Amino acid sequence: MNILVIGCLFENLTNAIKSSKYYGKIFTAAETDIEDFPNIKYYSIENLAQKAKALRVDAAINTDKSLIYEDIVEIFKENRVNLISVNKKWLNLETSRLASKKLMNYYSVNNPALIKAPSEFPVVLKTDSNKSSELAYSMEDLVNKMQNLDGEKKYIEEYLEGETFDLLCLWDKKSLFCFNTPNPTTEVKDDRLYLLKTKLSFMFSDEKADFCGFFTIKLLWARNDWYVKDFVMGFDENSQFCSTNKDFLYLINSAIYQKLNEV
Repeated sequence: MNILVIGCLFENLTNAIKSSKYYGKIFTAAETDIEDFPNIKYYSIENLAQKAKALRVDAAINTDKSLIYEDIVEIFKENRVNLISVNKKWLNLETSRLASKKLMNYYSVNNPALIKAPSEFPVVLKTDSNKSSELAYSMEDLVNKMQNLDGEKKYIEEYLEGETFDLLCLWDKKSLFCFNTPNPTTEVKDDRLYLLKTKLSFMFSDEKADFCGFFTIKLLWARNDWYVKDFVMGFDENSQFCSTNKDFLYLINSAIYQKLNEV
C-alpha cells in the first residue's frame, strides 16, 4: 500500500507503517522535507487530493488537526481519496469537554462528575477548551485559579485518584477497534474495559459518527471502574500501538472498507 501522511510523520506511525507486510511507499505532505520520503508540495487541499490520486495513494493519514477546519475530510471524499481523519463535528469531543461529558452522560459512559458548589477538596478546575486542568485545594485556591482563567469557559469536576491509561482507538464509521490494553491488568479491569468499549461503540454508532480515524481516550481507574477523563482526537506522537498483533496497514485497509468488525 502507498500511504500519504499529511502533517507530522511521527516515529511511532512510521514504524507501524513500515513494519506492515503490505507496506509499499510512504509519501509526506509536510512543511519540511523528510529524508527518505518524497514530500508533496501543494497550494490547496484540493490540489493535494488531486496529487494523491495521481500518485495512486491507497490511504492518506492526516495528523494535522488544523486542516480539519479547512474541510480536508470533505475534499478528499469528493476526490475519492481514502483519508484516515476525524472530521470537524467529532473533533468537538476534544475541543469541548462539556459537550463530550454531555454526550457520555447520555450514553452512561463513566466520567468524573460535575460539581456546582464544592464542599470537599481537592477538586479539578478545567476549561471547556481543553487548555487547562488543575487541582484546587481550598475555596480560596479555587477562586484565585478561576480568576486566572478569566475569559475562559470553565467548570469544576470531582477529583478522582488512580491508575491512568491511554486507549488508542480506530473508528471506521461502523465499528470500533482498540489497540492496547492496560499492563498489568486484572480480570475486573478487563471486564470493565470491555463494558466501556461496548458503550463507546454504541455511542458512536447511535450518533452515526461519519468519520474514519484515530482517537485516544484518556482513562482513569477509580472506584473499581474506568472513567473517561478526556478525548484526544486524531493521531499524535503519544499514540500507542502496543498490545495488538494485527498488521497496521491491514487494519487501515479494513477501516477504509468498514470491516473492522471482522478483524
